Amino acid sequence: MINKKWLELKNIHISYNQTNIFNNLNLSLKFGQHTVLMGPNGSGKSTLIKTITRLKYPLYKENSYIKIYNSERPNVWELRSKISFVCKELELRIKDNIQVDEIILSGFQGAFGLINKDLIRPEHNDMLTQIKNRFNIHYSTKYFSELSDGEKRTVLLARSLINNPEILILDEPTSMLDIKCKYNLLNILRKLSQKEVTIFYTTNNIESIIPETCRIILLKHGQIIADGKPSEVMTNSNISYLYDYSLNLLNNNGYWTALPKG
Repeated sequence: MINKKWLELKNIHISYNQTNIFNNLNLSLKFGQHTVLMGPNGSGKSTLIKTITRLKYPLYKENSYIKIYNSERPNVWELRSKISFVCKELELRIKDNIQVDEIILSGFQGAFGLINKDLIRPEHNDMLTQIKNRFNIHYSTKYFSELSDGEKRTVLLARSLINNPEILILDEPTSMLDIKCKYNLLNILRKLSQKEVTIFYTTNNIESIIPETCRIILLKHGQIIADGKPSEVMTNSNISYLYDYSLNLLNNNGYWTALPKG
């Protein structure tokens, strides 16, 4: 399945507040190909995630389309069990007075924290227990407003995985996290990448690229400026151009970092 596409974008055009974000964007993503989309703030990363997850729609143009699971009009309810996502907007949709267990269980119903408890079956609670043990979530009775940023991100990640999706999409998963929380989350992603789930996430932080990454796409001003294997894309010239700053890249056991030249 690794050569089969789960996403295909052709000639996509998106404008926001009369500003062009993408012009004739072309991109395809494959099953089993863990991919990182990297770029500075304002490069269009979040807009692309919103386009894929149907939170934003492109302008209609002839010979343009978005195919998900090889369909231009996929069944949203069927996709819910195949594709999960975690983004900033999702965190804002969770009400403060909802407890952790209910937030995770809401993933079964495609809700944002609120659930119909009559529809929760014993096997759902069994899966809830398993996933909490998997992510070391020991604060089940806490309300969302009581959680730290790292705990919130972990709970939303657990919610997104409760259906055992094939694709996991994350928008800036490590943003606003301290060092410990960041690497805890990256370790979770590393373990997930070794299972039957394909990971696609955005970041503006070079240190948030996990060693299991198969493909890196560099995005600047709505344009893909480099796309390929990490060893091909992660060069001093590419990253310096991406961030408009002279940088030297270092790789330590699969993790990347950048230092200023001079």
